[in-house]
Amino acid sequence: MIKIERCLKELISIKTISGYCKENKEALSWIKKKIRNLPVYIKEFKSNGFSSLIITTQKTKTPIVCFVAHIDVVPGPNEIFIPKRRGNIIYGRGAFDMKFAIVCYIKLLVEINKDLSRYNFGILITSDEEIGGYNGTNTVLNYGFNPKVCLLPDAGSNWKYESGAKSSWRLSIQSKGKTAHGSRPWQGKSAVEKLIEFLFFLRKEFPIEPCGISNHYHNSINIGKIQGGEIGNSVADFAEALIDIRLKPEIDKKDIKRRMEFIKKKYRNIIIKEITFKRGYKANLDSYYFDLFSSIAYKKFKINISYKFSHGTSDAYFFNKKKIPVILIQPKGGGHHTNKEWIDIKDLERFYSVLRYFTEAAAKK
Repeated sequence: MIKIERCLKELISIKTISGYCKENKEALSWIKKKIRNLPVYIKEFKSNGFSSLIITTQKTKTPIVCFVAHIDVVPGPNEIFIPKRRGNIIYGRGAFDMKFAIVCYIKLLVEINKDLSRYNFGILITSDEEIGGYNGTNTVLNYGFNPKVCLLPDAGSNWKYESGAKSSWRLSIQSKGKTAHGSRPWQGKSAVEKLIEFLFFLRKEFPIEPCGISNHYHNSINIGKIQGGEIGNSVADFAEALIDIRLKPEIDKKDIKRRMEFIKKKYRNIIIKEITFKRGYKANLDSYYFDLFSSIAYKKFKINISYKFSHGTSDAYFFNKKKIPVILIQPKGGGHHTNKEWIDIKDLERFYSVLRYFTEAAAKK
């Protein structure tokens, strides 16, 4: 018998930060150990050091339903990897983003067990979503994995379908200068100062918060990291900023790029490099599978599923490219990417029940 709370705490305790290949491999081994001796097919993928698992009930690349989750998490202090429960809330890195889903999938397999041959569904676990997903979901789908529908509980908190998402554009802005002694700055050219000037003018192209728009349906920019120079008493000859731009799905990044290039004309030593780009989308929610999931949630627990537009992004991008419908919905939780990440364990148990009923209705052969 799989206990959701115990398994979730075990999984949170494994420090699966993106790029920590040893820890992510340990977590995938933990998953395989939980489902050993079950009548399933397991295939492991590796791309540039990142591992992914496909678990299917049939020997096929085309399951009816695919349940998806990522094992990797963003960095945090050591104490956030020690799960804690207060009332109905479990705190810890990955509790909501999104190890709870993996535990649900394991429980699903274990409980169906001997009847698994009567079903046609798959489970995809990746280890690079937080840094783009190109070595995980992208690789697996390009291999030919092609389900009819995907359930991805990586957005849509508190029982709200994700109705769409903004584009995600991650960039490196680099500045080159000329070094000199800190006591004689006139002999050098500070890469840090030029970078800050460029970022100041770029920032003005986006709304300043608080913007006064309740749903924040606008483009946004986050300057996440700035670094440059070697020591405090030397003029920096190199500096870099990592930025995260989010665009409304109807906005073409070429429009923003043209404005960036216009600003850049004043700064010849500024270099702009794209790290990743995931195009936004608006979901087509008129699907049998959306209706089925909604009807089960209401029939069993009187949950009225509503809709919510997302400012974030997920591996749904890769499924959308392949025209595979993606159901993005989560139970009650929050604080992802913060030191107070949490999930409501009682509501998670309801989520698992809906998942089980949905599987029985949608994924039988």
